[in-house]
Amino acid sequence: MKHAPAVDPFQWPRQIWHAGLLCLSLVFATACAAADVAAPSRPASVHTEAGRPATSRQHQLASQGYTEQEWRLQGQSQTHAQIGDWAKDGRWTAQATGAARPFATRLLVRRPQDPARFNGTVLVEWLNTALGFDLDGGWVLNRDEILREGYAWVGVSAEPDSITSLKQMQPKRYATASIEDVGLSYDIFTQTASVIRQAAASWGAPQAPAPKLLALGYSQSGSYLITYINALQPTTRAFDGFYLMSTAAVGMPIDKDGSRVFNTAYRPDLNAPVIQVSTEMEVLVGWSLSTTPDTDKLRHWEMAGAAHLDRHMQEEVIALDQPERQLALPHCFKPANTLPSRLFNHAALHGLREWVWRGTPPPVAPRIGRGRIGFVQDDDLGNAQGGLRMPELDAPLAQYGMYSNFPTRQISVWTAYACMAGGSANPLDGDVLRARFANEQAYIQAYTQAADKLLQGGFLRPADHAQLLARAKSVKLPR
Repeated sequence: MKHAPAVDPFQWPRQIWHAGLLCLSLVFATACAAADVAAPSRPASVHTEAGRPATSRQHQLASQGYTEQEWRLQGQSQTHAQIGDWAKDGRWTAQATGAARPFATRLLVRRPQDPARFNGTVLVEWLNTALGFDLDGGWVLNRDEILREGYAWVGVSAEPDSITSLKQMQPKRYATASIEDVGLSYDIFTQTASVIRQAAASWGAPQAPAPKLLALGYSQSGSYLITYINALQPTTRAFDGFYLMSTAAVGMPIDKDGSRVFNTAYRPDLNAPVIQVSTEMEVLVGWSLSTTPDTDKLRHWEMAGAAHLDRHMQEEVIALDQPERQLALPHCFKPANTLPSRLFNHAALHGLREWVWRGTPPPVAPRIGRGRIGFVQDDDLGNAQGGLRMPELDAPLAQYGMYSNFPTRQISVWTAYACMAGGSANPLDGDVLRARFANEQAYIQAYTQAADKLLQGGFLRPADHAQLLARAKSVKLPR
């Protein structure tokens, strides 16, 4: 039986950086709001910046037929204030307050070089600053699907913390960048949508339909989107859909003096589809996540066995182009979680795109099993029951643990966080495997049945299904 610490995974990185503690309390959000939102005093302007931007992935895109540019966005941004009590039902109200103030920030723009490849959908990601720099977590989890399907992607340095990190990495390049406080961030995100919607109209083939914009948030950035969805989207209508990944049920403050709203929900009168995909780590400590209803505008998927910062995410954090910071893969007491759960993220992105363009909602996913008092229920091997399950859980070679992993050397804030948030993949004993699978063929058959079920249910993309089967065929069981 897995017990739940009273902490918030969104705050893991910052708590570690500033207090040396991992705070892992999660709660879920199903909220919405009516907002009185004023337009900025004048439209934002953009221009392209030459040279190598901070946190670039140009080195990964050169062979993929994609370009990466850095745009400078500047203008006047409006702050907002909370009106009344923000209840946990998500029906939140906000109104413009004070005079608009100047800002200057950057956008990272990645899109197909060939206009014919652009599928008309732009992913606008609120970059995550919890590790002390701009992390493109939504890009990392969905990159393969983005590249093969021809999405455009825009990363927004929306927060003051983004500006601080950019100035630390390249002081001269970002000397004029400025966001005075986080209260301006929401309007900056809205203005980004307006600028990108106009620009993206020329990115595709001639006579293509008007582009659709999907807002993305990974971990802490997803909490900013919860506040945006509940308090601002009702009137801005800036985005056609929202995609939250590894996000707690926490709404971030709408201004620098505000408070987080824990255990919140999405508002019931959503005007754009929302899909949230949670790892077992968030579900484990965010009991209300499992009670999030699926509606005609909301889907919530829970991934059994998945970790918040698995080995794939760790590798991509290190691969980010930032020579000013030297990070290495941690050496942990247990092997890091290697479950390819991001393949469910690919299916979720595809499902949201179909929802927005064609009105066809994604499938409803089973939830992770819980006992009568709320604890996540495990099977006989210690893996969570229920939920979306990679074939590795129905044809298991390992037990996928949560939280109980620690660095064994080169101990630092980064290694402590990476080991704990990275979970573990604990190989099963040879005798256990032999009792379950008579030979490799029996294993492949069980694995294929599980993968086929996911494909048929709409939870795997065909290319990912083929990748999983190829991976299974390389497995050698102990004799």
